[in-house]
Amino acid sequence: MYKDLNQLKEKIKGPVFSIVTPFNKDSSIDYLSLDKYLKRIYEAGGRIFYVMAYNSRFSELSWEEIKQLNKFVVESVKKIDKENIAIVADPLHCSTDVSIDFCNHAKLIGADMISLIFREKFYSEKQVFTHYEKCSEATDLGILIHEMPFISGKGGHTINWPISLLDKIANLETVIAIKEDAKDDQYSYELIDSLRERLSIVISGGGKRQWLRFAEKGCQAWLNGIGVFEPKIPIIFYEAYKQKNQAIIKHVLEGIEDPFFEKIVNKYGWHISIKACLEARDICFRYERLPMLPIDNIDMEYVLKEMKNIEIKISELFKIAEAELNIS
Repeated sequence: MYKDLNQLKEKIKGPVFSIVTPFNKDSSIDYLSLDKYLKRIYEAGGRIFYVMAYNSRFSELSWEEIKQLNKFVVESVKKIDKENIAIVADPLHCSTDVSIDFCNHAKLIGADMISLIFREKFYSEKQVFTHYEKCSEATDLGILIHEMPFISGKGGHTINWPISLLDKIANLETVIAIKEDAKDDQYSYELIDSLRERLSIVISGGGKRQWLRFAEKGCQAWLNGIGVFEPKIPIIFYEAYKQKNQAIIKHVLEGIEDPFFEKIVNKYGWHISIKACLEARDICFRYERLPMLPIDNIDMEYVLKEMKNIEIKISELFKIAEAELNIS
């Protein structure tokens, strides 16, 4: 566990690898595949591992299972390399006391940070600030704000977090990062401008083009998309960005990312698409736990066909990266 929170904050840069929870056919968590998957990310060059509420299927897990998953990921990535960064999370819907319990558990298992989400209906800035203030006071562990549009308590529509609210939360001693998931460019610019000096900002949604738009404005990191099924891609992309290799950047965006989203994700949706692609890459089966359902066999044939085309572009990328970036 990193004890220097400022040092930890400075390390949240580049690709952040969200962990997709694999299941067995009987709906139990497939820890064997998960362990192999974590090692695959590390071998590709990944060093920041994020157990995240939605990708990690928290809606389908009990609170005890979430703790078990958090613990397994922390122990696995720290066993591989103690310098790896392990970010765990609290349940989607719970009381502040439960979030504090998860903060305490995260510290006990040796996590570096905890991602805290707020999915209660939004009524006031004081309500949300008090939640994060209480959690911050209860732990010296680094906190990442999982920010996404609130569900309004005054009408049911969604609203973005007031920047004034984030400004106050960012001043809490243990808050060091934020996952920005509003998918609203103008709002993201305002958020980055307000928080970049105090928090590490992990942008989410919109692919790597989105991060490129915000990187020069002070957004330090992004949550992986295509890196979920091939973790070497974002490692190559980040190095190409640092070396200003526009040809490789274009290859990733137009040859791999665009077809993946246009041909697969836009057809089936993110969560079940990525599970299908993980199966196509022999990483884990596409099994889900109800009420989630996996892609059926007919649709899986379509995914396999499209992935074959993407695989060609991935192979080409690896050859180019070895020649031009010295990444093998």
